[in-house]
Amino acid sequence: QLVSTQSTGAAPALAQYDSLYQQWLHKSNPDGDEPTLKSLGSGSDYAAFINMGGISCIDLTFVGPYYTYHTEFDNYHYLSNYADPDMNATKSVAEVAAVVLFELANERTVPLSATSYAKYVSDTVLNSRLKTDLAEEDIDSEILEKAIRKFVANAEEYEKSRPKFEDQKRMHMELRRYNDQMLQMERSFLYNHGLPGRPQNRHMLFAPSVLDSYSGSVFPGLFDAVVMAKDSNDPAHWNEVKKQLTIATWVTRAAARALSSKVFPN
Repeated sequence: QLVSTQSTGAAPALAQYDSLYQQWLHKSNPDGDEPTLKSLGSGSDYAAFINMGGISCIDLTFVGPYYTYHTEFDNYHYLSNYADPDMNATKSVAEVAAVVLFELANERTVPLSATSYAKYVSDTVLNSRLKTDLAEEDIDSEILEKAIRKFVANAEEYEKSRPKFEDQKRMHMELRRYNDQMLQMERSFLYNHGLPGRPQNRHMLFAPSVLDSYSGSVFPGLFDAVVMAKDSNDPAHWNEVKKQLTIATWVTRAAARALSSKVFPN
């Protein structure tokens, strides 16, 4: 969220907005204070990096009518003559990408927001039907909710200490440790055995759902297991739900520990 906010704030908008950031906010979350980010799926080349390596990725795109997608007419001629004849959208995406690369290369602290990350997880899970569905089967979701609350709290504490590490006087190893915490937080969601039947998808938080392999899902192993258990008359399917609930809790706790100041006191 942090690097995308900075980069879109510097890029020109395509319509009656002061910046691309304002256009993004209006289109994605008109009643909110911040634009929304969607979870990544597996529909592009970043899939291997996020799903297997736990490497943070970003997908930059404009949303609009693009009727030739995945056809032989999906080419530069169509783009430059019909989809984006003035190349304004293409230019804006290129400028955002350039600023993102510049910020990542030059900022002292990794310009990614742990708070936005954690709150996205919290809002998505806690606003879903997960707790209700589990309660109907006498499965307590409190262990996961408690882990998520701890993740959010540690993320907020981590971000509060960021200004200290942006000080040029901070020692190199202190700065390296702070940045490594952010990188380790993402990798904490990796699970060596992967999702059920899909060992290549090792990121337990952001991975494609087995019900929709193209779009992203939060804790797909858990949510997919719940859907399949509800659709089945076999009570044994709820054992898989319990297993996935345990895995989701475990990786969330690991992410919270990665951001904790108790691991490396500031």
